[in-house]
Amino acid sequence: MVQRYIRIRSDIKKVEAVEELIPTGAKHRKLLVLFDHLKKFDSVCKRLQRDETDMAEVRLMFDALLTEYPVMAEHLRPTAKVVHTPTFESGVVKVITGAILSPAEELALKRFEVVQAAGKKRKKDEEDYASVLLRTGGKPRNQVSGGRSGRSAAYKPLAKLVPPTSNTVERLFSQCKLVLTPQRRGMHAARFEQLAFLRVNRGMWNVSTVASVDTEQNE
Repeated sequence: MVQRYIRIRSDIKKVEAVEELIPTGAKHRKLLVLFDHLKKFDSVCKRLQRDETDMAEVRLMFDALLTEYPVMAEHLRPTAKVVHTPTFESGVVKVITGAILSPAEELALKRFEVVQAAGKKRKKDEEDYASVLLRTGGKPRNQVSGGRSGRSAAYKPLAKLVPPTSNTVERLFSQCKLVLTPQRRGMHAARFEQLAFLRVNRGMWNVSTVASVDTEQNE
């Protein structure tokens, strides 16, 4: 709506019937500032709906929004109430970015850990000082990850493919907007839920499925 107003404002001024309703200069400038904020949120919402968006990218975007809009911390911070398993999600983000996990995060991702052969473990133990410095970012071995050895366990590639909940939720909201058109505003909530459910799971049914259900109900 704001975008549409900005686009047609110059034409609205030519209509005498609505001339008094046009926002003044100060209000118009506020709308322009608001539109800039809305564009940022819209770009993030669209990015969240992409299939290739991983949890690390989501965390990066949410942290950026928190920096600019601290009021959203209750909903977007890593430990928000809507996050079911904060330790697991933070662990997945660290696996994707290559950071060292905390003991609690390692425990949460234990099922994704790759068991290394004894020979490979022995080879890693024989790393020289220069290799350790390069791998740990210049930190001494005893200073990495709270005094631990600094070695990070290897995890299955599947851990990096865990989809963010926000992807599915954002797509669901967009699909609901397509279903809830102005002509359907008076629809019963239960019927709207059925239509939204069918649209989200479109790949699990077809015309034959609908016909078979209709036949069973008529019998």
